[in-house]
Amino acid sequence: MATAQPDPSGIDFVTIGDVGNSAWQGPGSNNNRGSVGYEFEIGRFEVTMAQWVEFMNAAFDRPSTDRIPHVWSPFVWGAQGTTPNTPGGSRWRVPSGNEMRGVGGVDWRTCAIYCNWVHNGKSLDRAAFLAGAYDVSTFGLPRWGSLFSDQLTRSPGAQYWIPSLDEWMKAAFYDPDRNGAGEGGWWTYSNGSDQPFVYGPPGVLVNGQPATANAGWSGDTHPGFSPYSTLLGAYNETSAYGLFDLAGGASEWTEHPFWIQGESLPRERIFKGSAWNLAVGPRQVRTRDLGGGDFPSYAGSDTGFRIAAAVPAPGSLAALIGAMGVVPHRRRRL
Repeated sequence: MATAQPDPSGIDFVTIGDVGNSAWQGPGSNNNRGSVGYEFEIGRFEVTMAQWVEFMNAAFDRPSTDRIPHVWSPFVWGAQGTTPNTPGGSRWRVPSGNEMRGVGGVDWRTCAIYCNWVHNGKSLDRAAFLAGAYDVSTFGLPRWGSLFSDQLTRSPGAQYWIPSLDEWMKAAFYDPDRNGAGEGGWWTYSNGSDQPFVYGPPGVLVNGQPATANAGWSGDTHPGFSPYSTLLGAYNETSAYGLFDLAGGASEWTEHPFWIQGESLPRERIFKGSAWNLAVGPRQVRTRDLGGGDFPSYAGSDTGFRIAAAVPAPGSLAALIGAMGVVPHRRRRL
């Protein structure tokens, strides 16, 4: 049901099957959402610090005349600056033990460009960052409170992308065996149950219960711990498909745009999952809740993402690899 797939990106993916699953039928903003009519893959973890450092070095360790537009380094990560290979460039390294540390404070556009880069085989060519999954030429200038013209969904043929809201919901809340073997259904929470998460440091009892998610606490409430340095996968609970940290850590961007009725373009992208610096609450954790949103070029400390990918046809992996040529802000809770 939850299988790791070998992938040329090096990312640990889980295959989400049960094609054409029933949609969520219940109260709240997401009624009739979550049905996906194809197999896809999604990261078992959020994009890790080691993976972000590899991307940031590719994007920033280059001549000043060749900077990649719309790419910003994360606000919250444990990377350390080091000597660049290119004069005028910037470079980071991962301190030992921080490879699986969570990363926050990345905007939607930087995530989209990360997908382009992975789609194009992690090429250092400038064009590898600008197209593939998303056309960066559609990204307008950031203006707080304005509409955005960014490409709404991934390009046809994209191999890696930011998950749609339906894909994210299915991976987080749906269980192919919810009502018995082969009888699928929906859980209320992304821990494969109808019981809410217990927020606190990993391995710590909170009101007599083991903590199960990295949100709603701080070093002040739990001295000696920090939610920002907690490693991904530190909690035992997962979704039915085996995904870690869907609640806690960073809230995760989706492709889903938020529109105001009567306007010609959307204002925000939706993210899901409670985040480390938020007070305990259900709004982004339950199946029924839409989540939060923001303009795609803005990021607070609580936004990251979990990458999605295509499922290669049997025997096509070698062909896929060969084809991978270059082709601080007020946050609103919806």
